[in-house]
Amino acid sequence: MSTDPQDPRTALAGADEARRRLTTSLRLPTGFLVVIAAAVAVQLGTAAYGIAAQTVAGLAVVLAGLAVFLGVAALLLHRFSRVNGVRVDGLASQIVLAAGASASLVYLGALAAGIWAAFESQWWLVAAASVVGGIGCALGARHWWREYRHDPAANSHGVSPRQLAVLAVVACVGFAALLVLG
Repeated sequence: MSTDPQDPRTALAGADEARRRLTTSLRLPTGFLVVIAAAVAVQLGTAAYGIAAQTVAGLAVVLAGLAVFLGVAALLLHRFSRVNGVRVDGLASQIVLAAGASASLVYLGALAAGIWAAFESQWWLVAAASVVGGIGCALGARHWWREYRHDPAANSHGVSPRQLAVLAVVACVGFAALLVLG
């Protein structure tokens, strides 16, 4: 390969090396995965309780759990940015939406199990399902992080703001339908 600084191959090789150095230097803040697991568990538990309660107080519990989760996610993303000095595309999707296939399946399964258990007043099972869901989402985020560090170009695609807005609208419509029909 040419060592001429004007050669595009030299510039591309230099850019690839800089990306590799940056990617290998990135670190998740201390306790990142544990905190996200706990936040997801709280959100799952409050959602199961609130949906089963089918009251205004239940709705308030659901919203409180969602607020806790979103606050923790925002704090973790801010800490990551402060520790590393950069933002990583895709990290927010992995945390906020459990965007990986396995994390999404674990989340949905834990939510379904938690809701069923809450309707049956099996509160220990609600707690267990919530913890399993939180751990599953954290493990999914850890898996994505390892994949990202191995190949950032292939794993950096996050959900676009437009897709996030559509998902938020769908979630709000679904939640409103649960309230009206429930």
